Order: sequence, then C-alpha cells, then structure tokens
Amino acid sequence: MAVVICPWCQSEIMQEEGQEPDKICPVCDNELDGYRTLKLNIGEDEEEDEEQFEDDSEQDEDTAMVSIDEDISWVDEENMIEQDDELQRFEETVEQLLNEQELVPECPVCREYMVESGEQLISANQFRPRIPEALGEAVIEAPFTLTMYVCPSCFTVQSFLGDAHRHQVVRRLSQETSEDRMTGSDS
Repeated sequence: MAVVICPWCQSEIMQEEGQEPDKICPVCDNELDGYRTLKLNIGEDEEEDEEQFEDDSEQDEDTAMVSIDEDISWVDEENMIEQDDELQRFEETVEQLLNEQELVPECPVCREYMVESGEQLISANQFRPRIPEALGEAVIEAPFTLTMYVCPSCFTVQSFLGDAHRHQVVRRLSQETSEDRMTGSDS
C-alpha cells in the first residue's frame, strides 16, 4: 500500500498498489499533482538556468521561474531605517491618541480603531429635520454637534452625534408619542 501526502492540507492518502493514484485530495479537494511553486534562481549559473528554463517551460507551463540579475541595486539601508522610524513614531502617536479617547470606535471599512479628530457644528440652515408621524416632532433639532473620527489605516472619516445631543435624542424618543397621548385621554 502506498501513501501520498497532500501538499495543500498535509493529509495522508492511502492508495493500493494496483490502483491509479488519485488526482484530487479527498480531504481538501485540491489537485495533488498541481501544487503551485515558484522557482527563483539567483547566481552565476544564469545561462544554464535560462536553457533549463526553456526546457522546463515546454514541459510544464504551470511552473514559473524568475531570474534575477546580479547587479540589483538594493534600497539604501539608511532610507529604510528612516521609514521604519517614521512608521514606529506614527504607530506610537496613534496609540497615545487612542488611550486619551473615551470612545474608540472601530472603522467600518478595515476594523482598525479610529482617532477622534474634532467636532463639527451643524447649524439650523445646514440641517432640515424629518418629523415622523409617530413622534410628532423632530428626533433632533439643530444646532447640534457631530464628533468626527478618522481611521489612521484607511483614512475613512465617520461621525457620531455628540454626547449632549445623544441624551436629547434619548429623551425625545422615550417621551410619550402623540398617539399615546390621544389614546390615554380617551380612556
């Protein structure tokens, strides 16, 4: 009995001697012989590698080989160190800002924590309230403030109603509605 190990999920697949080998893994449903690889050849044997690449490409088109020239100019190490320092300072600053906040919302796009960036005052001429029939008055009236948040990862901006105005909305929604007042007076 022969054992084949799936390169994808590492499962052992038992096969009888006279039986044709499976082409698909029964556990993960991936091809057993189609494991994708990338061959990188770096060094002095470049001409031999190119000849071998031509022979290999005729035999197997699924396998890709990348040849890299020896005279690659790498990024200057000092530049990389500066970028790493800048990224580290950025992350430390974001962490400090998040620690100062009372409310730390999650970004709806990338799920990173958002940084409070300030408040926006909405005046009466910038806002036209909707008056629902069930309530008989607007849920919120201008002027009110929105607390603005910015995601430091994807730079999405989101706003939430300011604390004082949240309480105003809760009080309005917890009052008796106009229908409750009418039915209460009839009984």
